[in-house]
Amino acid sequence: MTQQLGLEEALDIAMDAELKAQAFYAQAAIEVQDPRGKDLLSRLAAFEQHHYQKLAELARSLHESGQFIEYETQTVTQFVPYTGKGEASGTLLDELKDEAGILGKAIETEKIAGERYQALAAQTDNPAGQDMFKKLALEEQMHQRILEDEFFSLSNRGTWGWSGMYGE
Repeated sequence: MTQQLGLEEALDIAMDAELKAQAFYAQAAIEVQDPRGKDLLSRLAAFEQHHYQKLAELARSLHESGQFIEYETQTVTQFVPYTGKGEASGTLLDELKDEAGILGKAIETEKIAGERYQALAAQTDNPAGQDMFKKLALEEQMHQRILEDEFFSLSNRGTWGWSGMYGE
C-alpha cells in the first residue's frame, strides 16, 4: 500500500467522523433546552461541517493535482449556528439522556479527532499538509477545552457558561 493510498483512507475516515460529529452536535442542539447550550452545539455542528468540506476539498486536490490546500484557522464564534435537523446515526445520542452525557461524549469525540489530526501531521512529509493537519488538531483541541469548560460549569454551577453568542 502506498503512502498516498494510506492518506486517502485516512481522509475518508476523517470525513466520515466529521459528518458524524456534525450530526451529533445538530441533534444535541435540538435536545438541549438552554439557549447558550443550543448556541454552542449548533455552532459546533457548523464547524464540523466546515471541517468536512475542507477535507473533501483536500481529497479532491490530492486526487486531481497531488497538492495540499491552504487551511485558515477558525473560531467557534465565526460560524452561524447550524439550524438543520441532526441525523445522529452512529453517534449513540439515544444513550445520552442528559446534558452532562452529551458533553462527555462530545469531549471524547473531540479528543479522538485531535489525536487523529496530530497523527496525520506526523505522517505527512508535505509542509502544507502538516500545517493543515496541525491547525485541524488545534481546532479540535479548542473544541475539547470549550466543552470541558461547559461540563465543569454544568457540574458545578448547574448552568451553561458559554458566552460565545455574546462574543468569544
